[in-house]
Amino acid sequence: MDSELKLEKKERKKEEKKKKHKRPFKLSRELKRMAVPFVFFLVCIIYFEIFMRYITVGSFKDFSWWPFLFVPSEAMLFTIICSWFRRSIPNRILLVVSTFLMTAFYLSQMIYFRIFDSLFSVSMIGMGGDAVANFGWALLSTIKQSIVWIVLFLLPLLAVSAYVLIRKPRHLGVTPIMHGAAALVMAGLWLLCGLALKLGGTGEHTAYEAFTNNYIDTDTAAARIGVFTNSLVEAGSYYFGINSKVDDELIVVDEDDYQGIIDDNTDEEPVITYKPNIIEKIDFKKLEEQAAKEEVKELCRYFDVQNGTNQNEYTGMLKDYNLIYICAEAFSNLAVDKNVTPTLYKLANEGIVLNNFYNSYKNTTTNGEFSFTCGIWPDVSRKADAGSFAGTMAKSANKYMPYGLGTLMSDAGLNCYAFHNYNGYYYNRKKSWANLGYDKCKFRNDGMKFSSAWPSSDLEMMEQSVDDYVNDKRFHAYYMTFSGHGPYSSSNNIANKNIKDVRKLTKDTSYSDAAKCYLACNVELDRAMGYLMNKLKEAGQLDRTMIVLVGDHYPYYLDYTSASTIYGHKPEKNFEMFKSTCIMWVGGLEENIVTDNYCCNVDILPTVLNLFGIKYDSRLLAGRDILSDTTHIAVLYNKSFVTDRVMYNAATGEAVWNEKNYGSATDAEREAYITSIYSIVKSRYASSLKIMDNDFYRFVWEQSGLPMTAPK
Repeated sequence: MDSELKLEKKERKKEEKKKKHKRPFKLSRELKRMAVPFVFFLVCIIYFEIFMRYITVGSFKDFSWWPFLFVPSEAMLFTIICSWFRRSIPNRILLVVSTFLMTAFYLSQMIYFRIFDSLFSVSMIGMGGDAVANFGWALLSTIKQSIVWIVLFLLPLLAVSAYVLIRKPRHLGVTPIMHGAAALVMAGLWLLCGLALKLGGTGEHTAYEAFTNNYIDTDTAAARIGVFTNSLVEAGSYYFGINSKVDDELIVVDEDDYQGIIDDNTDEEPVITYKPNIIEKIDFKKLEEQAAKEEVKELCRYFDVQNGTNQNEYTGMLKDYNLIYICAEAFSNLAVDKNVTPTLYKLANEGIVLNNFYNSYKNTTTNGEFSFTCGIWPDVSRKADAGSFAGTMAKSANKYMPYGLGTLMSDAGLNCYAFHNYNGYYYNRKKSWANLGYDKCKFRNDGMKFSSAWPSSDLEMMEQSVDDYVNDKRFHAYYMTFSGHGPYSSSNNIANKNIKDVRKLTKDTSYSDAAKCYLACNVELDRAMGYLMNKLKEAGQLDRTMIVLVGDHYPYYLDYTSASTIYGHKPEKNFEMFKSTCIMWVGGLEENIVTDNYCCNVDILPTVLNLFGIKYDSRLLAGRDILSDTTHIAVLYNKSFVTDRVMYNAATGEAVWNEKNYGSATDAEREAYITSIYSIVKSRYASSLKIMDNDFYRFVWEQSGLPMTAPK
């Protein structure tokens, strides 16, 4: 009897449950069920975005509401996910899982930014394994330093977990009709927000540009439209090809036109006519007729109107010299100290002294390395592929690169070598270096051994490499160093090795511990350079060798406060922190060559080629010979630039003029100048990317009948 009653009761409950699910659609009930998760995710995303704004910018100055415009649409997306099932238990799980994934996204962005001083783009997700494998120790250090932020970022997840466990909400599910309606609302909100951005302005520095322009960098875009919104836009573009605008137009501008926009008020001097640094066999008009692709035709039209640079009084000055070319990990002017790094100080203040050199990059070694060795821009936009086998430097391994420095020096009769105290597979260097003309390469565990792995010693690398070439009749050696890598703390092997010496030498300073560790890392580079100089002297090569040394990027591991202790003041973040040191030491030079011309990483290669008297076509490079009589522009990664007249912030559209020399210029003249220079900057960047995308050098060399001496 009892069993029958129980069975009857069970059947009745089933029937009641069926009736409950079959209740007629009631909008108020459906809205009520979606309200809780919608409001939660709305508040949650705003909460995270506010914190990310503070972490990335450091303040709420010039605060904008544009980054929050898309939040309702995004909150609706998560609400639909968390109300998908009719039963409450799966929806509870989805609510927690969705919050977890959102938290993980923002936590990853926060930690990545605190390591690399930049946000990661969607295209970089594939390098996650490489990041953990190669930056694991830095990751742990950053996590320890970010505990407070981590706790704050975990609060929404803890709150929703407690809500689900304690309250056990039962009515999170809605009907399929409501799912469809919510999806339409979500899509409509997204489209309306896009329209609102367009109505708000479509210029160079607007939120709309960040929403539609693939060639903008991730940091700039995220600052304008929000971190999460930007990642959704990137994902749509990267995975589905969704984007309406690509700012890669080659703007045909005569690069000498700007000269007359503002009067320099300088005395006229006698003009000496020099030949242009071009290859006469390259006829871009003829090449345009031969090109099949429209983008290649566009490149031909663009280069046809470029003047390039002329030879000058320094052309061929070093034609019989050797060349040592060093891309130094995180090297900057902060590493040049008369007492702590005396060899670097000596090298920086002798030879060709560049008073206005700017390192273009915040981070990512391979970008600075590519500019330095190839003279054109890498892809630093949010659409750029990333990872150890991606990025422009790595991808150049499959392109024809006649202006690889190793190839050019080899053709000039120098024996070429390359060395790196890390793994050859990372960033695909073993293949990309060979394609740039370096057939004699050594890496960690591939020709060289080191006492520490991360970072390994620059001095040990120099000790294992110099004898390979120092007794050659003529040689070119390329180095990618590693000792300067962060973090700058007790977890760094090289910092620990040299920190006692640095503390003794800086005991009377207010340098922070991190600043001292940064200097300790560069002491290893200094000792490596000292060893190199001694070996060159012993071999009788010192007076006919040029040493070029430049950092790959700003030392992003060195926090702003610690950097300030070396600067002696709080440096301006948009430009001053990028102003750096480029060493161009020339043995046997009787008198320093000092220039105030503004320059950056891409300008080093054409300058060296002219000094060595190597024939090249200056029209085909984005950089310009620093010692030439042409437009001189120091360009940063986000297309901001500095000239002798202005500092222009491309992210904000703000310009700071050199009023001492150009205070009399009218507003119209200033606007015309900015427009002209910015057009030049954007076109040089776009042309660099199109060169690589279309293997343009191969096309030019094959169709022009030029000898193809570089690896193919």
